[in-house]
Amino acid sequence: MKRIFILFSIIFLMINTVEAQRRTSTVKWFSLAAKAGIGNSVLLNVDLIEDGNVDLSFYTLSQSYGGRFTFTIGDNIGFGTELLFSSYGQKYDILNNETSYIKEISMKGVDLLPFFRYSGDNGAYLEVGSKISTINTIQETNSIPTVMNRDNLMQFYENKFTSLVFGFGTALYKSERIDVNAGIRMAYSFKDITPYETYNVTADGYYIPDYTKSHPTNPLSVQAIIELNYFFAFWGDASCGRGRLMLFK
Repeated sequence: MKRIFILFSIIFLMINTVEAQRRTSTVKWFSLAAKAGIGNSVLLNVDLIEDGNVDLSFYTLSQSYGGRFTFTIGDNIGFGTELLFSSYGQKYDILNNETSYIKEISMKGVDLLPFFRYSGDNGAYLEVGSKISTINTIQETNSIPTVMNRDNLMQFYENKFTSLVFGFGTALYKSERIDVNAGIRMAYSFKDITPYETYNVTADGYYIPDYTKSHPTNPLSVQAIIELNYFFAFWGDASCGRGRLMLFK
């Protein structure tokens, strides 16, 4: 119920802000952006965090790159969609009978991200949205040959999940048609991506935990973002009430 209240509050604020902007400005801008991100990735699971034989890394690498389309009303209110190719995962340092080894889960997929962005007159921005992720591949590697790398992990994971996204940043360079922005973006999924109560990613036949998985696994990431934004057209409203799409030459 709390999450629903927060969501409706954000939507209400967005509608009021857009309406206020509509009354003061009629120019609509269209832009395309190329962007990339790098940061951490964590598959949060209480069972593994509390397991004294498993050290769950909070700094596993995550990367993303792709493009963005944005429709901006005036100078401040923007709506858009991103298409990103992403990689993320989780590293585990596992102690088994006085033998320590590293297990790494690597995922690759595609993210579709609809978002709302508010940009200030000084170049700073805030954004909120959702990230719809589709996992295409999951691979496992282990640092010792005693542990076999499993190749059937996709059957234990949800291949689609949605995350809540929040970000902020500022313009490093800003002109009439080109912006270079840098920022921070956080994404968290409330969905359990391993919804099988008996599945534990560390139970690989070599290390056998003394419990079964009961808590959900929720992806979390924090990335530094860089983007190059190009305004390619605008929509101007005429006095007669008709508008026209005009491309920059």
